[in-house]
Amino acid sequence: MNDETASAQAEGEVLPESAPPPLPAPPNHAQLAVAAIECWYAEHYHAAALAGRAPITADDKASLIAHVSAALTPKE
Repeated sequence: MNDETASAQAEGEVLPESAPPPLPAPPNHAQLAVAAIECWYAEHYHAAALAGRAPITADDKASLIAHVSAALTPKE
């Protein structure tokens, strides 16, 4: 059956109407933290190199911590 309205269930199989919807996968906090760090680093590394300074200062470190914290804080 190649109908766009067809469901993924086997033909003739009846799903109970009271079945709860599947739960979303929990977030992978490690992947979120790494993504936040990579985003921050990409934005700041080049600017630091052009300015002739080390890639991370105290202010940059605070910014990094804020990005990681924001990535790990649940959204409401």
